[in-house]
Amino acid sequence: MKSLQVIAIYLPQYHKIPENDKWWGDGFTEWTNVKKAKSLFNGHIQPRIPLNGYYYDLSDPSELVRQMKMASEYGVDGFCFYHYWFKDGKKLLEKPIESLLKMNKLPNNFMLCWANEPWTRAWDGHKDSTTVLMEQDYGGLDEWEKHFNYLLQFFKRHEYIKIDNKPVFAIYKLGEIPRCRKGLDLWNKLSIECGFNGMYYLLTHRQSSFVEEAHFGSGIYDFEPFSTFYRLSLNEKNKCQRKVWKNNTYRLVYDYRDFCECMVNRYTFGGGVHNLGFFPGWDNSPRIGDRAEIIFINNTPDIFKEYFRVQYERSVSLENPFIFINAWNEWGEGAFIEPDEIYGFGYLEAIYNIKKDYSNDKSPM
Repeated sequence: MKSLQVIAIYLPQYHKIPENDKWWGDGFTEWTNVKKAKSLFNGHIQPRIPLNGYYYDLSDPSELVRQMKMASEYGVDGFCFYHYWFKDGKKLLEKPIESLLKMNKLPNNFMLCWANEPWTRAWDGHKDSTTVLMEQDYGGLDEWEKHFNYLLQFFKRHEYIKIDNKPVFAIYKLGEIPRCRKGLDLWNKLSIECGFNGMYYLLTHRQSSFVEEAHFGSGIYDFEPFSTFYRLSLNEKNKCQRKVWKNNTYRLVYDYRDFCECMVNRYTFGGGVHNLGFFPGWDNSPRIGDRAEIIFINNTPDIFKEYFRVQYERSVSLENPFIFINAWNEWGEGAFIEPDEIYGFGYLEAIYNIKKDYSNDKSPM
């Protein structure tokens, strides 16, 4: 049996691009949202600050390599980079991953996830969130072939994650793609012509409508906390909710431990490979302010370790190839395992120790 790989989802929104300068103002990156975050209720920890105030810039190619090395040292087996592709070969935020192509050897493995959503004003919580900045138009099969030819340079890398000589490629919202079967079949054919054994499609299990899409892929992965959140019963949601106060008014938030308890006891899909997921927290108020509807409290590395261990051991017993963590660096959504000023390396140390403990427990006598 192949060993379980811990994969962290990676957001490349930490460098300047002309489009963001135009849409959001000169110099905008995800750090802009993170730095302006404010506390919304008593005990709400915002803004979150990276360790030593290190607001890195991914325009420096060595920065991504540094992070890949750190992830590897703490037991994260690879990054799943968000990949943004639009009609006529238009790309966004591509420079960090393209910089990897110029390096002879990388300190960790990686895969790509096509984040196939239109870019809208919703990014920063703008009230006019329906304004489309970059439309997601999928085009015909010629566009699919052009897209594949771009991806091929990544697939050929030794560090690109494959299963049975099939490049693993995640798709965020398959249901948004019209006539997707023809495109997926074309990529499968082209990959075989290029010396692979086909494509290994991983579909993102996020929304409640996902079951209808699941049969299109080689496997699925849970995008937590939402793959669980949208399937909780009303009683389970009520159990996880807490009232928090500010200025004599209250709002509802979610307790991390209680939610994790529901998550690890949730069902799995029948048939196919269902890769479990995990998350260190969620709080997207840095992006959308007081309109944030899902905020977790009491999320700490200790509780993360307790329940990630359950998911990790369960994934091993299921003989799954992956377990996905959302995310490595979603600072604007409160979902990051990178070191910060409050918990230091706590989340990374939890992953390292769980893998170390499991390896020791399973070592031959």
